[in-house]
Amino acid sequence: MGIPGPPGPPGPPGEVIQPLPLQSFPKRSKRSIDGSQLMGNTDGNKDYNDGMEEIFGSLNALKQEIEHMKHPLGTHANPARTCKDLQLCHPDFADGEYWIDPNQGCPGDSFKVYCNFTAGGESCIYPDKKSAGVRLTSWPKEIPGSWFSEFKRGKMMSYVDSEGNPISVVQMTFIRLLSTSARQNFTYSCSRSTAWHDIVLNSYDNAIRFLGSNDEEMSYDNNSYITALADGCAAKKGYSKTVLEINTPRVEQLPFVDIMFNDFGETSQKFGFEVGPVCFSG
Repeated sequence: MGIPGPPGPPGPPGEVIQPLPLQSFPKRSKRSIDGSQLMGNTDGNKDYNDGMEEIFGSLNALKQEIEHMKHPLGTHANPARTCKDLQLCHPDFADGEYWIDPNQGCPGDSFKVYCNFTAGGESCIYPDKKSAGVRLTSWPKEIPGSWFSEFKRGKMMSYVDSEGNPISVVQMTFIRLLSTSARQNFTYSCSRSTAWHDIVLNSYDNAIRFLGSNDEEMSYDNNSYITALADGCAAKKGYSKTVLEINTPRVEQLPFVDIMFNDFGETSQKFGFEVGPVCFSG
């Protein structure tokens, strides 16, 4: 192997590789930043706030309705379902007139009744003035065995709330659904005319008959829920009174809507009557 020779001349300069250009972004000062980008859209926030206010308002109204249902006051704005419910919430309330709403719908169809708390929270509804009764008379143009609604001066019985307003069929249906029993009294004023028992004949053949709200007839021969609390007319001597009470678990029968009278038409025979309230309990 020989001796190395001298170094050769320097080569030409190489190609310089330039660095990649940096992406340029415009600089922004703090003052140039749009506040709406940080806080969001103002209109959107307003819609959101309005929506939340509406939701909370609805929840608050619902809460108040629930409280009213849990703690009714018996007022027009805050009625109870029945007088029994009102008594359970307020056992210190006195007997009197209160508002109830058996179907628990809009308070606009609530109605005022007499609450008999002494009797355990009965809801009592009265007949209207024309159905409440008639004075003692002989009824010379009428036929025994006829319904009172067939009399020339007669009519079907109608019932109203404590302010004299008719009660809807829906509300009457619901008050029956919420009740386990109902009672109603009937007072018969007489002169030599029987209403229930005939002592002379020892018979009930001429006993009064009632027509129930469900179109069923009720009398001594088919209804054991009718009781004579007093039967002064049974002896057919002079003026007296008979008081009948219908106290039944068949709440659909009350109130009765018509009455059949059987013992009148003879000389000196007279009768009149008074229709009592129907009271629901349960």
